[in-house]
Amino acid sequence: MENKYQNLPFILSYSFRNASGKEIEASRSNLPVLPASNMKILTGFVAFRLLRPEYQFITKVKSDGQHLIFSGGPSPLLDFNGLREITKSLGLNAGDLKDNDFSVKTQNSRIDRESINPAWNYADSAYSYQPKITNFSLNENCMPRGNSSHEFDLQDIHDSEDSFVPVRNPLSNIKAELKNVIAESDTNGSKGRSAVAFHVERLDNVLEHMETVSCNYSAEILFKYLSYAKTNKPGSWANSSNILVDELSNFLGYNPGIYVSDGSGLSRSNFLNTSFLSDLIMKIHLNDGDAFIKHFPKPGVGTLKNRLKFYQKALIFAKTGSLTGVAALSGYIYSIDTSFSIVVNNYLGNDKPSALIDEILESFLSNNETPGPGISKK
Repeated sequence: MENKYQNLPFILSYSFRNASGKEIEASRSNLPVLPASNMKILTGFVAFRLLRPEYQFITKVKSDGQHLIFSGGPSPLLDFNGLREITKSLGLNAGDLKDNDFSVKTQNSRIDRESINPAWNYADSAYSYQPKITNFSLNENCMPRGNSSHEFDLQDIHDSEDSFVPVRNPLSNIKAELKNVIAESDTNGSKGRSAVAFHVERLDNVLEHMETVSCNYSAEILFKYLSYAKTNKPGSWANSSNILVDELSNFLGYNPGIYVSDGSGLSRSNFLNTSFLSDLIMKIHLNDGDAFIKHFPKPGVGTLKNRLKFYQKALIFAKTGSLTGVAALSGYIYSIDTSFSIVVNNYLGNDKPSALIDEILESFLSNNETPGPGISKK
């Protein structure tokens, strides 16, 4: 397969590895490449390893007169329904809005106040895939383009990224939507009123959302939270970068020689190689990490919704990645116990680089007699 892809006008790197740990098919697999959203494999696994799937992120909301105080967290999955549950638990109603000094405050945040990674492209800050990263958020700190008032959920944001933009002031956005939710509430008086409400999110639910739809917001929240989990101080990108590399080194038994500046792959300062990625995924599998791997999309689902549909019987779980000129796909093929990583960089062609990645993967699957189009097209 390697000869077919020589002398290309862009960088192509791939690595396929069997269950014994041997690299069985590879091309330029030790070359440093931009991973794009394959960074979420690293972020997700270290969170999975440090915190465990049942870990809970608990946001406490206290009603103090005309003030609501958010503490703890973070809350990457908080949406309109979650906001309604908070106001219902607190027994808030339209009468609570009569004062102009109604406010939302925060305390005891678990990640720092740096909301934009310095390694990100400033021009991308106008797009929903690069919102501000804050400890407390609503709808991933995004809103409909044009400030439309229609209601939406987190899946809508990822199904139609161009229809949403980042909010400018995340806390003000929470306050505004709280007022809207309270105004529509049918709660009467103080009946059932509680001084405190809790919003709880399990790590496995955050991981499922993050890996399946490739959510940058959840990835950066988890990434920064790593350093809070290790130090009990507000998490930061710089500290979490060191912690992630250390944790992966301990797990693999060697320093992978990677460079990490964020958790989602938005940064073009992240560098790793496909040999490392295929090795990491294989070792995750061999060390009882399938519960994590199976958060990756499978053909026909999430970011693989329109890809590899004829190979559903191959039992592929793989994480996608894309930036301008960059595409990646890494994961595990359970039908033949093989891990793989394929990355394209510096691509300037007219076709999507993901098509080339699928061609390489399908060629490997065909050569290894993996169930494909000839067996099932369901």
